[in-house]
Amino acid sequence: CEKIRLNIERGDMRVKVHCKKFDTEFKMALYAMVEFTMARLVESKRLRNNLSIDVHFRHHSAEGEAMIDSHANPYRPREFRVIIDHHRLEVDNYGRTREVTEWAHEVLKTLAHELVHVKQYVMGELSMRKEGLCYRGVHHTVDTLTEYFELPYEIEAYGREKGLLIAFLAFWKSISEEFDFSS
Repeated sequence: CEKIRLNIERGDMRVKVHCKKFDTEFKMALYAMVEFTMARLVESKRLRNNLSIDVHFRHHSAEGEAMIDSHANPYRPREFRVIIDHHRLEVDNYGRTREVTEWAHEVLKTLAHELVHVKQYVMGELSMRKEGLCYRGVHHTVDTLTEYFELPYEIEAYGREKGLLIAFLAFWKSISEEFDFSS
């Protein structure tokens, strides 16, 4: 299968989506989700316009991960890589296979979650240091899944993901009626 790579530049914010076999409407929704979410999370248009976000859809050890790009300045990061394992999202926590629309919503919600982490990096709340991830200057260690869900940066990401998804879906419905994605 051929790898499809889309690149849209709006303003100076650079967004790339690397995916296989996604239909045109869903690809456009992914771009729109990045733009929409970052506009909600980072108030400064000037700051947003200096960001570069590459979103990769592929197998991964987790459902999603946001990271500072290897070439970025770790103290003032502006280049990011987001990985979404869309294969992991095909089945819910009860082993039930998700329908296509439900799967797409789960992908968008996971993307929103990871973009909250991008915002945390951009705003200096989350940082990568020698000892590992630090949130607001405090290094947090995680030994159990329960501790993971108690991390302050995860609490924010899980707390915002569904609201961002719902707001985006309303926005997307209003604009998608204007465009014909089938051509």
